[in-house]
Amino acid sequence: MTSLLSLAVEGLRVIVRIDGEDVSRADDNDGPDPWHVLVPVNRFVATDEPTTATIACCPGCGPDCVAIETRIRREGDTVRWEWGRTRVSWQIDRRTAVFDAAAYDAEVARIGADHSWETAERRAGRLILTDLALPPGVGAVKVRAADAGELVVWLEELDTYQIFVSVPWEPERPDESAAQVRALLAGPPERWHAEWHSVKGSQDPPVYAGGSWTRLQW
Repeated sequence: MTSLLSLAVEGLRVIVRIDGEDVSRADDNDGPDPWHVLVPVNRFVATDEPTTATIACCPGCGPDCVAIETRIRREGDTVRWEWGRTRVSWQIDRRTAVFDAAAYDAEVARIGADHSWETAERRAGRLILTDLALPPGVGAVKVRAADAGELVVWLEELDTYQIFVSVPWEPERPDESAAQVRALLAGPPERWHAEWHSVKGSQDPPVYAGGSWTRLQW
């Protein structure tokens, strides 16, 4: 017998319900921020290879404090979820649900297309980061508004560098601004106006850094 998945954005949180049961807000938790599970990719999408998505977390601190994470895997005509606390033995704290794949895919596609939760800043961030071409080994983390007319794109070279690229934008025109930022970031990194921080304390910038890159003094 298969279960029914329902996903909804409520109060800037993604709320997961399985057969009508709210599993996101159980045990005084809350759902994850949409940014954590829908941008730059929809983490609920099921593939033949196992993936993970946060379905509940600490309402104050987010996933860094308490996280309920599900493992998602497509199995023929069904999708299997196994979920539990990330800091507790998987065998002890685990629940399982199996969904009809067609119904599951439709629900995941529906929530992925729902952008009603986006502010201008978040809309620009999603448009910038989705399928963004970056140097090998560099991944996108988030986008935030800084000073008036400026966004900061946070990138990371895992366990090596944090990179903060400052880009202009117009809050009244998030789509056009995002297109311009994407064009800039798709070009040579040497042309970026960026600040960098070495996670390992290195004095040397990334090999792809340009003349307008400066080291963050923390």
